[in-house]
Amino acid sequence: MAHVDFDQMPPEASQPPDRRSIRPGRRRADRDHRMRAAAAALLALCGALAVIYFVFAAIGAVDLVDAAAASVVALVLALLWLAGLWQRARSNSAFATRDDRERRGF
Repeated sequence: MAHVDFDQMPPEASQPPDRRSIRPGRRRADRDHRMRAAAAALLALCGALAVIYFVFAAIGAVDLVDAAAASVVALVLALLWLAGLWQRARSNSAFATRDDRERRGF
């Protein structure tokens, strides 16, 4: 068996390959996945805020006419949320709720 002297090797041969150089197309896919997840989280937040506002308006805690600016903001958030839902349904993307998940306790 031959003895390998690592001090005599060039520096790039003695170091393990960089993780990013192994699969160069993977970085873009990871970034796209993170951007889609962030957009989904932002749309979910828009929907949640709009629903909370309109629930408070429905029980009478908020007067829609007196709080016109807040009502317009809530309406815009609701429209953004609905536009995101419509785009997701139109593109046949999978929704977060999956029927094929294991259901424990049932």
